[in-house]
Amino acid sequence: MIQLLDKLNKNQKEAVLHTDGPLLILAGAGSGKTRVITYRVAFLVKEKKIPPYNIMAVTFTNKAAAEMKKRVIDLVGPEGNSVFIKTFHSAAVYILRKYGEKIGIPHSFSIYDTSDQEALIKDILMEMRLDPKKIKPRTIASRISEIKNRPEFFTSGPDSLMPDNLPFNFPEIYSVYHRRLRNLCSLDFDDLLIETTRLLSEYPEETAKMQTQWKYFMIDEYQDTNHAQYLICKYLSSSSRNLCVVGDDDQSIYSWRGADIRNILNFEKDYSDAKVVTLAENYRSTMPILESASYVIKNNRQRKDKRLKAVRGEGESVVWCQTNNEYGEAEYVVNMILTMKNREGLRNKDFAIFYRTNAQSRVFEDYLRRENIPYRIVGGLKFYDRKEIKDILAYLRVIANPADIVSMLRIINTPARGLGNATIDALRETAKSEGFPEWDIIDKEYRIKGKLPRGLIEFRKIIKDGMETAKDIPDKLSLADFVSGIIETSGYKKNLEDEDTLESRARLENIAEFLNSIYDYEAMNMRVTLDEFLQTVSLLSSEEDPALVDETGAITLMTVHIAKGLEFPVVFLTGMEDGTFPHSMSSDTEEGLEEERRLCYVGITRAMNKLYITNAGMRRSFSELRYKIPSRFIHEIPEELLEPAEYFSGEFASRTVNTFDYGRSDSGYSRIETVDDNYSSDSRNSSRFLVREIVMHPKYGTGIVTGIKGNGDNIKLTISFNGRSKTFLEKYANLEKMG
Repeated sequence: MIQLLDKLNKNQKEAVLHTDGPLLILAGAGSGKTRVITYRVAFLVKEKKIPPYNIMAVTFTNKAAAEMKKRVIDLVGPEGNSVFIKTFHSAAVYILRKYGEKIGIPHSFSIYDTSDQEALIKDILMEMRLDPKKIKPRTIASRISEIKNRPEFFTSGPDSLMPDNLPFNFPEIYSVYHRRLRNLCSLDFDDLLIETTRLLSEYPEETAKMQTQWKYFMIDEYQDTNHAQYLICKYLSSSSRNLCVVGDDDQSIYSWRGADIRNILNFEKDYSDAKVVTLAENYRSTMPILESASYVIKNNRQRKDKRLKAVRGEGESVVWCQTNNEYGEAEYVVNMILTMKNREGLRNKDFAIFYRTNAQSRVFEDYLRRENIPYRIVGGLKFYDRKEIKDILAYLRVIANPADIVSMLRIINTPARGLGNATIDALRETAKSEGFPEWDIIDKEYRIKGKLPRGLIEFRKIIKDGMETAKDIPDKLSLADFVSGIIETSGYKKNLEDEDTLESRARLENIAEFLNSIYDYEAMNMRVTLDEFLQTVSLLSSEEDPALVDETGAITLMTVHIAKGLEFPVVFLTGMEDGTFPHSMSSDTEEGLEEERRLCYVGITRAMNKLYITNAGMRRSFSELRYKIPSRFIHEIPEELLEPAEYFSGEFASRTVNTFDYGRSDSGYSRIETVDDNYSSDSRNSSRFLVREIVMHPKYGTGIVTGIKGNGDNIKLTISFNGRSKTFLEKYANLEKMG
């Protein structure tokens, strides 16, 4: 075993050899934390002669637990099977099955996953005569989980945390839900941790039994623990105090699902005699990549000071490429991939494209598909496979072809119009018995007894109005404006806005990107019709060719959140603009901005050999073109670490274009540019600023000048701050130029 320790560096060895008392291991990105945990277990068993069943190691995913168990067995042999290595939730299940009867939880309790929760909540809503299509069970389940993940829940209970701005009785739903769970002898995933905490706090005799069983504790990814997990660790280790926690406060990026960074930041306050070992030697990335990450993250106040060292030494500079818009950005990324594959022999699996939100994947998918480069979306669906995109397409297909019953059934009650299965079954049965298409039954009310349900009347109006308006395409109405109108009049957009959850906001971003795809299609094709567009999309979404994925694999696309724990030879960190990354919804508080910065740090430190950072000068969202400024995180990296580049080619490569008119030429498409009046400058004025110049406002922060009008003391400046426009008289604006 001592010989095995020779494979560890100085700090890793120090962490392994310190076995007694509280220990905080600050494990920087790529510093070998799993090796330290498993070697520490092996050292306890082989050298300290600690019985393996006295050791508990806890991590967050089944995959990580399985990998940890395998490594321990490789190091110590079969007795490694006796080490208690589980996820937090699996450990809670073990404890509750063994000791839970003390708090009224039977040994054979059931565990309700997300789908089980939603089914139960749906039943409760129906019994309360609330429409589960309008009040979504998923939204209720999410809010219940948010309450149970708040630290205040454990001190004052749920009552003070109940939302008071909902048009229905949420506290009653909450109460009935938990009463039903108890009657069903069941627990949801949050309850597994909460009830374990209650058992440990209220029954010291049972806690003492567990403390006799386990005397050494190792907690992986401690920065991701919530309050219940923090308390479980505290109670179990209170007797032996042999608590070793491993984590990196700079990679705490999951506050939205309950993770509390204070757990790791306050460890030394909780345990005044704690030893702290920092693992700062990074074995993954080259020096320029690590230096860039360090300069970004050091701007956070809530962190432990540390600086990673690149064991691999020097490498290529980080490339920062500014493109004109999202299309130039995607074209640049794909061209660089093709270049590196041809010149350096890299394979598809060597490349990863990161973005802040899933909606950003669409443009990259289009360009990769155009070049026949296979790709995989990790942690999500390909763009045209996402539910909201399929729903909107179903509306368009029914408008284009009301006989399309598959599409009709998909959206006839989406969003909810009070149409239950009985109504839909009756409609289909009537159509079958009378020999008419379902649409004719709805449209003409053929042989329907009684009054047509209000929901069907609403649906009929949406479709018929859509069919009438579609006649104006393309002479009087653009396809994009038509689709935008359908999204509004169908109630689909408002329904997601009212839901107001992380998921619904992501769906809205995807819908906005779908509209962008239609603008692209219109820009590339003359006089677009609805039928032509639907035909094109059908081909796009069904053209996956398994033969494309050969031994070279596929390009990986993912959000930065999903990228944590992974590594790639070449990483493209895209969409690096204020409002995109950091995201406008997450950067309005100091805590939110610091988490965005940690997320950026995670993205940078996934790169092994090469890192490309890209941003766009403008992006379109819901038909609105917005000028963007480079992310503040880019400006936190010293110039000497960045290799600047610009990219302004490609079919959408105009810095000031808002609308396009494409015509055929011998060489392909020719472009006629039209400048938006909102982004213009009166050449006769005497302003000291220029359009597209970056400025600083004492209240609103950094912005970009998008319009200048007037003369002398009446010069008015229009400035975009994170996509929100403000107009000022220049004379009184107190603006500073930012270089």
